[in-house]
Amino acid sequence: MSTRSIAVLPLASRAGTDDESWRGQGIADEIIHALSWAEALRVAPLSSSMRFAAEDTDPAAVANRLKVETLLLGEIQRDDSRLTVQARLVEPASGKTLWASEYSTNTSTLQDTVDDLLAQVVQALGVPVRDPAQLSVQNGSTRNPQAYESYLRGLNFYFRYAAKNLKLAQQMFEQALKADSGFARAWAKLAECHAKYFMYYDSTGREHIDFALAASKRAVDLAPKFSRSWTARGVAHLINRDFPAAEEAFSRAVALNPFQFDAYYQHARTCFQQGNLQKAAELFEKAAVFQPEDYQTPLLLRQVYLSLGRVEEAQATARRGIANAQQHLELNSKDARAIYLACGSMIQLGMYQQAMQWSERALAIDPDDPMINYNVACCYAQAGEPEKALDCLERARGSGILSTGWLKNDSDLFSLHDLPRFKALLAELREA
Repeated sequence: MSTRSIAVLPLASRAGTDDESWRGQGIADEIIHALSWAEALRVAPLSSSMRFAAEDTDPAAVANRLKVETLLLGEIQRDDSRLTVQARLVEPASGKTLWASEYSTNTSTLQDTVDDLLAQVVQALGVPVRDPAQLSVQNGSTRNPQAYESYLRGLNFYFRYAAKNLKLAQQMFEQALKADSGFARAWAKLAECHAKYFMYYDSTGREHIDFALAASKRAVDLAPKFSRSWTARGVAHLINRDFPAAEEAFSRAVALNPFQFDAYYQHARTCFQQGNLQKAAELFEKAAVFQPEDYQTPLLLRQVYLSLGRVEEAQATARRGIANAQQHLELNSKDARAIYLACGSMIQLGMYQQAMQWSERALAIDPDDPMINYNVACCYAQAGEPEKALDCLERARGSGILSTGWLKNDSDLFSLHDLPRFKALLAELREA
């Protein structure tokens, strides 16, 4: 069976009584996750497709940039209590419309509409579904319209880079749960909000860990067969440094949905922090199968290969990761993560001048961001600038991402291990 490919663009907002762009993006994420159950179908990640709006895009140009053969695009309009959803599946290369429909619905029946849309798209593509019951946006969801609307608004903020957006997403998920405390998807996303905030912005207290653990447990209790509940649970255990529990949770997520990129990716990070490099490599390799265009996986896998002494594989993976990062930055020029993760690979391939330029480019986006500082430190360490590297690491010390396991096992930092400042930083982290 040949593999097909699709990008799901956020439904554009048409003129009406309300701006529905947030709803269109949230629905796109719901569809993308559900389509993971379709066989022989590669789905472009939302981080790429969210940059395009249906009403002002050239389908052929978008398909070419996203490297897909089909596009699902459309519009959404709200008038009073009614929602009009127009959607079409197009094949830009041939100029064909494979399927098109217009739905008249409301906030109470929106999820039913999206489920019908999913079924029609899969049928038009001619791809089988591994488990038809999973081709739905209603697993672990809610029938409360207010709760679902708050949830979709939260997704809109969740996928934007910045601490303030994570806070806004958290508020929206909390509103969703006030409307329906049995909404498992909202509990899972709330857990991930607290976990991400702890890892990237503030690890000075335990409140984010406690919130993430409590919210993810609630998600699992409410929807034990929803894979994203277990992924959120694994991330909560990861920031709590309970690595065995994290591994068990990610394994359960994969058992429920063997095609979920996030579960493999986060499991790989868990293994890396424990020094289980061989398993980390295997899991990163699996993650890359499900999102081959993702830049993070090959750029982190490069470090694992290098730590294992697999130099040729590290170099090949570095080249692939840089290419993926460059393509991603064409669509997301302000994504500092794509910039700083590529720097270490550039150093390994001898691209020193470009690596230094990209390091400065990343720091210019936010000089105080702990994730940027950590990864720029890796670049400086490889480039023979140990003091600059340690300056960046010390600026990143308040972030939960800076752990003793990660510092000791990251091959990019091996040149710092014997330096007094590095040893002092490790001692400080152990004590904390």
